[in-house]
Amino acid sequence: MLLLPRHPSFHPGPAVSPFPSPSRFRATLPCTSSASTPAATAAASTSSDNATTAPSSFSVENYLITRCNLYPNVAARVAPELSGAISSPTTPDTVLAFLADALGLTPRLIAVAVARDPTILACSVPKTLEPRAADLRALGFTTFQMGLVVARCGAAAFRSLDLLVNVQFWLGYLRGRVDKLVSALKSNPALVTADLRMARSTISILQDEGGLTDDDIGWFCVSYATKLLVATPEEAEAVLARADEFGIPRRTRPFKDAIVAAFCMTPERVAWKAAFFRDELGWTEAQVQTAATKMPTVLMVSIERLRRNWEFLTKEVGMDAERVANFPALLRYDLDGRLVPRFRVVRVLQARRLWRGRDFINVATIAEEDFVAKFIRPFLVKVPNLAKVYESAVAEKESKKSQSL
Repeated sequence: MLLLPRHPSFHPGPAVSPFPSPSRFRATLPCTSSASTPAATAAASTSSDNATTAPSSFSVENYLITRCNLYPNVAARVAPELSGAISSPTTPDTVLAFLADALGLTPRLIAVAVARDPTILACSVPKTLEPRAADLRALGFTTFQMGLVVARCGAAAFRSLDLLVNVQFWLGYLRGRVDKLVSALKSNPALVTADLRMARSTISILQDEGGLTDDDIGWFCVSYATKLLVATPEEAEAVLARADEFGIPRRTRPFKDAIVAAFCMTPERVAWKAAFFRDELGWTEAQVQTAATKMPTVLMVSIERLRRNWEFLTKEVGMDAERVANFPALLRYDLDGRLVPRFRVVRVLQARRLWRGRDFINVATIAEEDFVAKFIRPFLVKVPNLAKVYESAVAEKESKKSQSL
């Protein structure tokens, strides 16, 4: 984690916790006594006068390092944003206590939030942060989800007077699913600070000219193309024009995928990926066009997955390019988690002459629950270990994944 300090010397005091407890956020006041001597009183008065005239020893950069757990180089970069905003630890201490106690942020997430938007340390807790948190809680946000909003969007979201309006706008497309909106903020934090007038214009173009439905817009919120929703109307028009190059009629279901591919890939990248299909996989130009027309997002699949899936489908399953091109989703599926386990099951059924089908496409493309209902449960009496065959194949994927971590 690049935001957490590497040097223990930047943590004064006991190393019980990397983040100060709420009690440490309270300022320590000087003790007074009714038995003070005149000399002590005079000395205190002189000390007070000197403190008034002496320059402040508060350092924003040092505060970011010692109290917010930022690296020195990160603190030096973001400290100027707080210039003149805070001159003592009073306000930022209150903010840190709010983030830790009210929103449940860990020291790591607090460091992320401060590094993303250090001006959060200058926010008023009672006037800004607490009211915004109350608004979100009324919409169904949990404490943890509100903490993620701060960590992913920074203080800008909580300072915005339009926070509630923006959140309600996007929840309307997400069927009220707060968890999906919070997930979308991970890749597109601008959703809660977007200019809704522009967003409405852009969405109107995508729906009127591209044929997207409200549910499609909700899907876009959590897809690779989420940032298209906060783009300008002119940018949306340009994306639709590039999507037309896939040869798919507008206002059809596949055109949604064409919009995603056009937004996420440059024309040069599309041409390069098409060349990969021709030169390395041996497809014809017509086969590439067939696959791209049926599922434009197949051009977004990684080279590694394309190679592995193609090798499995041709060598193990026995399919040819023409067949795969007509069902390009086969190249997008998870090989170890979907294709291989299902293939092993049907091989066992074929060996026992319990299934005479030869079209692996139907096996690969049906939903998980449908596959289990059709190819596993009906045969558990005659093949008791069939479920284990399937589960062991899936377990192999998890084992490979853990080994790679």
